[in-house]
Amino acid sequence: MLTDKLISFILGVIFLLVLACEGPAAEKDTAEAIPETRTRTLLHEPAFWDYAASSNMLQVALGKLAEQKASSAKLRAMAQDAVTYHAGALQQLQQLVSKQDNILLPDSLAGADQGLVQEMKLLEGEEFDLRYQEFIISTHNAQLDRYEEALVKADDQKIRDWIMDMRSHLREEINAFSKLDSASVAEDALL
Repeated sequence: MLTDKLISFILGVIFLLVLACEGPAAEKDTAEAIPETRTRTLLHEPAFWDYAASSNMLQVALGKLAEQKASSAKLRAMAQDAVTYHAGALQQLQQLVSKQDNILLPDSLAGADQGLVQEMKLLEGEEFDLRYQEFIISTHNAQLDRYEEALVKADDQKIRDWIMDMRSHLREEINAFSKLDSASVAEDALL
């Protein structure tokens, strides 16, 4: 009787071990047989594309304003470069998503962005310069975070290239505006 119980116990343990060994292998085979229907494509996130288009349109609008209102020739030149770059980036963006039915890019600034442009129009001289510089640095840092997240989800090489180019440009602008800010502080200290 004890021998029967011991044999039953050993057979039970062996049976459980066999099931444990075959379980994950069977699941793995099943998972491999069923194709993955989800992709990690950014093209399924129209909110990102709206954000990307809106932020480039806003950079163009504020850059054009800075070309007119900035008191510093260097800041006006930087704004002109920003207008050229962001207008081109917007055109590239439109080309990237032109064949995507699920992505509709905005064709004008939204209310909050229009409000910001109107607010900036009211500023003059150094006050405008400072607010524009602060805006560029803070928004570009936020955009870098957003583009970093998007890069993880982007599987199309053209989209990845566009995002990486945007990130590179944003970093360059942050550095340029930061140096301009430091140079302005140094000049003011000498006066």
